[in-house]
Amino acid sequence: MTKPNVRLVLGVAVFAYFVTVLERSSMGVASLSAISRFDVGAAALSALTVTQLVVYAAMQIPTGMLLDRFGARRLIITGSFTTGIGNLVVAVSPVMAWAVVGRMIVGFGDALIFVSMIRLINGWLPGPKATRYTQLFANLGQLGQIASAIPFAFLLGVSGWSPAFTVAASLAFLAATLGFLFLRNKPQADKLLHTKSFSAQFRENLADPMTRKAFWVHFTSQSSGSVFILLWGYPFMVQAEGIEKSVASALLSSLVFVGFIVGPILSNLCVRFPEKRHLIVLGLYALILSSWLLVLLTPGRNPLWQIALLVLAIGVGGPASMVAFDYSRVAIPLYRLGSSNGIINSGGFVATLTSMFLIGVSLDIIHSSKLLGDASLYSLESFKLAFSSGLVVISFGLGFFLLERRNVIRAQTERLPPTVVIDGRE
Repeated sequence: MTKPNVRLVLGVAVFAYFVTVLERSSMGVASLSAISRFDVGAAALSALTVTQLVVYAAMQIPTGMLLDRFGARRLIITGSFTTGIGNLVVAVSPVMAWAVVGRMIVGFGDALIFVSMIRLINGWLPGPKATRYTQLFANLGQLGQIASAIPFAFLLGVSGWSPAFTVAASLAFLAATLGFLFLRNKPQADKLLHTKSFSAQFRENLADPMTRKAFWVHFTSQSSGSVFILLWGYPFMVQAEGIEKSVASALLSSLVFVGFIVGPILSNLCVRFPEKRHLIVLGLYALILSSWLLVLLTPGRNPLWQIALLVLAIGVGGPASMVAFDYSRVAIPLYRLGSSNGIINSGGFVATLTSMFLIGVSLDIIHSSKLLGDASLYSLESFKLAFSSGLVVISFGLGFFLLERRNVIRAQTERLPPTVVIDGRE
């Protein structure tokens, strides 16, 4: 068997991830079209995004176990094909219920792609190079958000609902086809596929303090940006802060480009100073917390520079969350790396769903109890009070990160041989 072209293999993998991000975020620009097509309100419309995200988060741990059992190639092909089926269902849906089912299928397929791409990177590239390419490919994939916001939105406006979502589905089928033709697992990785039961596999990873530590890195780093871009950022900026819609959209889009600036810096720091990776986590937490407090504690509407600073700070969270996978790369055996990364990748989405829920509940309680008088549901004061619940979530995550970091150091110094890597050090 001839050796595959590694660049082609990884290029197809990142294309599949780019397409699945496009599929994932396409509903964000189709909300108004969905309201008119299905004749539903905002509450029902939110089901299109929330159910998709719930399925994605719920599938992370099973995905990691399947990855260790069947390899990255099969999962990327299956995931791409499934997201295509999901958006094809959305394209032809005559009623809202069918569209929700379609988006749940999209969430299922989406869940298979990212950790599989990381598995291929770790399989085909040596250590420090894998760190850099993980950051790069994560940023390239996130350009799918821009593709959904510009060309997909244009196609939706020109051609309508069904043609636009059919074209999006066809891109996923193209990714599945390219995966079938060109994706290859690293031969050594195939030999190390996990043969234990799913329950034993899960328990082994959960017992590993490094997996738990990396989970809390992802939990703490990623959620603020996801909450802001997926649900609460736009209404906060437009309705509460009175920012122009075009400016708000530009600020949300800038979250993607922050990664291209910050990602290479963080990956180089991880490579050069692996024993200091915890300082990246602590520094990011301090940056996010201080930026939020500046916005939340400023009386009245915030100047635009404060909102821009907040967007920049939470935008750093995306590339910083990749530090979690650098921890697992150097410490988790390859035969269970996929299932470990599945657990780790669920961290940010557990935090995101928790924060979304707490902020929404807080807004309802503030409004119904008239805690702030006759303030509207989406008033500036209500948002500022409700957003504080998100800070509680990430603070909770940071506390457990510090606890598990101590457990990792204790376990490695007490049980493991002298050559073991401790936070990246021999």
